[in-house]
Amino acid sequence: MECAPELYISRLASRGIPQTHIPALIQNVLRIIENGGLFTTKRVNEHLQELGWGEDVLDESSFQLIVSILESEWGYRVERYMIG
Repeated sequence: MECAPELYISRLASRGIPQTHIPALIQNVLRIIENGGLFTTKRVNEHLQELGWGEDVLDESSFQLIVSILESEWGYRVERYMIG
């Protein structure tokens, strides 16, 4: 899923995240998922809350946008699995 930077900034800002905090949020999500494993939005939110981000910072779309940023801008490879 490729998207313009304005889209993901707008989406994350609509979740109450100041634009100045978005790079730190992306870096925190990367630290959470960088060693691999199975991650859901709920699980990532739990880790983010432990880091002081508050409750339910990301919805599914916001999480997928961050994953897209990590792949397109930072060269990170994320494997996706369908959960039925």
